[in-house]
Amino acid sequence: MKKYLGMILLFYSITGWPSNGPVIKVRIGKVLNKVNVSGLDLKRYIWPKKSLKVYSGQKLIEFNCKTDVKSHIKKPIRLASIQSLTGLLNWDSEKYKGILHIQTSEKLKGCDLVNELYLEDYLATLLPKEMDSSWPVEALKAQAVAARSYAFYKIKTKQVAKSKGFKTYYDLENSEKHQVSGSYFDATKKTISATRDTSGEVLSLSDGSLTPIFFHSKCGGRTLTPDQVWTNRVPGYRSVDCPFCHKHGTKNWNHEIPKVKLISSIEAVLEKYENDPISLRQKNMTLVNDFKKNYKLSIKSGRLEKNVKKSRLRAIMGRRILPSNNFKVTEKNGKYIASGAGFGHGVGMCQFGAKELALQGYTYKQILAYYFPELHLKKIY
Repeated sequence: MKKYLGMILLFYSITGWPSNGPVIKVRIGKVLNKVNVSGLDLKRYIWPKKSLKVYSGQKLIEFNCKTDVKSHIKKPIRLASIQSLTGLLNWDSEKYKGILHIQTSEKLKGCDLVNELYLEDYLATLLPKEMDSSWPVEALKAQAVAARSYAFYKIKTKQVAKSKGFKTYYDLENSEKHQVSGSYFDATKKTISATRDTSGEVLSLSDGSLTPIFFHSKCGGRTLTPDQVWTNRVPGYRSVDCPFCHKHGTKNWNHEIPKVKLISSIEAVLEKYENDPISLRQKNMTLVNDFKKNYKLSIKSGRLEKNVKKSRLRAIMGRRILPSNNFKVTEKNGKYIASGAGFGHGVGMCQFGAKELALQGYTYKQILAYYFPELHLKKIY
């Protein structure tokens, strides 16, 4: 046991980095058939064997997930960890800071790859992906705080593992489901500066407790609260008017929806989300007058009256037909027209609104205060 602990301490101490706040573990690849990691002066730790191996000079480490993952494994386990004295590793034609962990996938059909790095380094690569590195620096700072708040909430609450019911070995994944981050060369001087100037700052409730912080591309006129879009109420949110984003991004949109398509989609929502498998096709379905401010679509079918969340209808019909949750549906001459504004789920900070506010001279603190009027800025490290 002492030898094992010594190896672990050695493995985690060889970077020589100064303390830079908390670390985050990000799943950057999943269900991979093979993993090839290269770099200079590598250290590789094999977890099942508790063995550490050191390589001098340039080295490519290959991991065949089809043969190296044993069939008797019933839940995800960490297989190997690799890092370099230089602090940089190569995978999939990209460079990554920190440590790369190889583990069995959750479906046990290959490998997942997890990048462990300092949270601040992670944010510097995230800003160009979730926003745009050419945008005003105050907008980038607001995005940095919002993304840090979301990530730190995931780290502290272990929400991913709790939702899955088993140890995941990662805090969040690199995807639109959570947040989209980049690799080493995605970070720019501007995104590094925006991250550094807000280092350790998060949004919190009045009692100092954390809450998940959301953001989206363009609200189209008014933001939504989490319970209007998803299921549960999240503390700290209030819907706010946003007259700022209309100059930027996706313009207002109109899409014609065939009657059969709309009816089948509403049926799918009722069955999937409300366990109400009802057929509307044999009945004369009509729409109640709809407005963009309504987050539910109301229908009548005979004596039946139903309210369907627009966000759920969007989840069924897809983003191409319904780019945002800010829309209304009208019927004209037997045709249904979805007319909307914005792009994305509409909860929390409107990114194009933040851009416009920054262009008008607002600071990142003022931008965050506008979109999150019930939350407070807090420095946690």
